[in-house]
Amino acid sequence: MNSNSMKTVFFMILLMVLFIGLGGILAGRTGMIIAFVIAMGINFFTYWFSDKMVLKMYKAKPVTENEAPELYSIVQRLATKGQLPMP
Repeated sequence: MNSNSMKTVFFMILLMVLFIGLGGILAGRTGMIIAFVIAMGINFFTYWFSDKMVLKMYKAKPVTENEAPELYSIVQRLATKGQLPMP
């Protein structure tokens, strides 16, 4: 598991713990269960849809190497250096 994945898992667990703690403080055991379900829903939604939301928000579109060779080269170098797949 790479560093970015570890950070993502950490923050998702942190969010869940905070929600469950707040639910427990506000409504006891029932609040904890409700907060757990809400946190799971938020984590699921965030994990599966956040990338699509950001791309749509900035009206992103795929760029080929022929359209912008300099940009493509920069992204390719960054992906290689970061040991990440090309987007």
